[in-house]
Parts: sequence; structure tokens; C-alpha cells
Amino acid sequence: NDGDELRMEETWWLMKIELRKDLRDILEPVLATRRNLRSLILDRNEFGRDGVLFLCNIIETNSYLKEVSLFNNPVKDIGDLTRLCDAVSKHPSLEDLALGNIGLDDDEGKLSIILKASKNLKCLGLSGNCIGSRSAAAMFAKFLTANDNTTTMFLRDNDFSDESAYLFALALRNNKRLRLVDLRGNLFTQLGRVTVLNTLFDPSSLTAVVESNHTSVVYIDESNFDELGAINRKGFQEENMHRKLFSALYATTPGGRLGRLLNDFPLGLMPDLLAYLQDFYLDDIPRGMRKHAMESLHQHALDDFDEAFSRQTTFTVVFETLRNWNLPLLYTNI
Repeated sequence: NDGDELRMEETWWLMKIELRKDLRDILEPVLATRRNLRSLILDRNEFGRDGVLFLCNIIETNSYLKEVSLFNNPVKDIGDLTRLCDAVSKHPSLEDLALGNIGLDDDEGKLSIILKASKNLKCLGLSGNCIGSRSAAAMFAKFLTANDNTTTMFLRDNDFSDESAYLFALALRNNKRLRLVDLRGNLFTQLGRVTVLNTLFDPSSLTAVVESNHTSVVYIDESNFDELGAINRKGFQEENMHRKLFSALYATTPGGRLGRLLNDFPLGLMPDLLAYLQDFYLDDIPRGMRKHAMESLHQHALDDFDEAFSRQTTFTVVFETLRNWNLPLLYTNI
């Protein structure tokens, strides 16, 4: 019966096959009316215009779909792309659209059509499309800043550079609803990597730490995938913030930088800060968070940062925090 059918959600994978007309004529009425179809994956078929129109017909007819993937199927005609995007924008329940490696080739006209149609999506994938111009990065930054719905963006294996990193950092600073942005495989150097990471964790002062983005996980470097992704991995804003505060104070204890870090910290929050410090141990802090704090504050890469970091103890940090804080401020409220 209908109730049983709706409880059994389905994913259909039609991958690496030749979708001839006779096969499309059989599949289209089935997929267009299947009420429990939630995901339709049409990857690596290279089926051209007929396949794109086949997908458009299904999206326009099946109102129950939530996920569609067209990875590695070039969409060369802007009219076909416009129809596809129009179907996506009008769909009542579609949440996830993957258009990786469809041959955008940094075409800003096509990119504009896609972003305009994607405002209601939760997840958008545009990896492998040779996107990299500054104006394209500005379009993504504007989309991410203004969009309340999209929480996940896959932009792997494009051509974004350090100049683009600044624009992505602005978007992350303004949109703290984002959960995941994957930028691996682009052209970022260490400068671009740090530009983005400072938005997630700025250890220049405790106020800057508090004002960092505590919700978004950003992958930007394949070689440090686990380290960088761990910065906001806890999922709770407050817990992520506490770990950053602890990490920043740990990193500044050696070298006499702690006083500067505490200069602008509000008096009323000091008891809470001390309580947070006593709740953490070194092993609780992700390695990537520790490394970023140490390298940012020492302003160069530290090969032996683990050794420098581990010399401190929780008691040392609590003691140094009190010793370096501007204690005369205590008396201004008496």
C-alpha cells in the first residue's frame, strides 16, 4: 500500500552506462512517478543533451526527490543548463545537487544560472569545473554570505588561488550557519590556507578567538585533512570556542606573549575563562588546532611544535593567565 511504499526510501544508481533512447523511454515514466525515490545518481554516463533532458523531465515530474547527482556528465548547451536549473529552483523538496565536472570551465554566465537556482538547496557540489577567477570567487562569497539555506558546499579540484581565499574567508566570517566547505585540490599556498583558517580560529587575542567562526568545518589541504577538519569538528559552538581559547593560551604561555593576548579581555569573563582552562587537558585539543595557534602566534612554521606545546601543563596555563593578566583592573570595581 501507499504507506509501506513511502516508508521504503530508495536510491537509484545509474552509473557508467549508455542511456540509449529505448532505455530512457522505459526508465523515465518509472522514475518520474516513483513516490519513494529520494536519490537519483547519474554519474559518469557522459550521455550528452538527451540525458540532461531526461533528468529534467524526472525532476519536473517527481516532487519527492531530495538528491540528484550529474557528476561527470558535460552540460555544454546553456539552454539545457537553464532548463535544468529552472527545474531545480521550482522543485518543492530537492536538497542536494551535485554538478561536479560538468564542464563549466570558469564560465561565469553558467555559474550565475546555477547559483541563482540553488538558493533553497542544503548542499551544492561544483567540484572539478576549472572555476578559479576572482569574479567567480566573489560570486561564491556573495552566495554563501546571503544564503540562509545552503550549509554544505563542495568546490574541490578547481583553480581557486590565494586571492580567492580572502573572499571565502569573508563569507565564512559573515555566514556562521555553514557546516562544511570542501576546498581541497585548489591552488592555495600557505598564505591562502592561513587566511581561511584565521577566520575559523584567530588567536591574535581572546576577543578575536571568541569572534571566530565556531560552526564551519573547512577542508583546504589534502595533506592536513584530519588536522584542519578537526578545528570545528565538535559540532557545538561553545565547545569549539572553549577549545580554541585553551589552545591560544597554551600557545602563548612560552615566550611572554600571554599579556598581550589578555589585554582586551573583559574583567567579568575571567572567572569563566579560568574555569574553562581547568576542564581541559592537552590530549583534548585537536592537533590541527594546536599547530595553527602555535604557528600563528610565532609567525612561522614550527617543526617541533608538539614538543613546545607539550611542555606546558594545565596548571602552568592557569598560573600564567593570572600572572599576566592586568590585575590592577580588579580594584577598579571595589
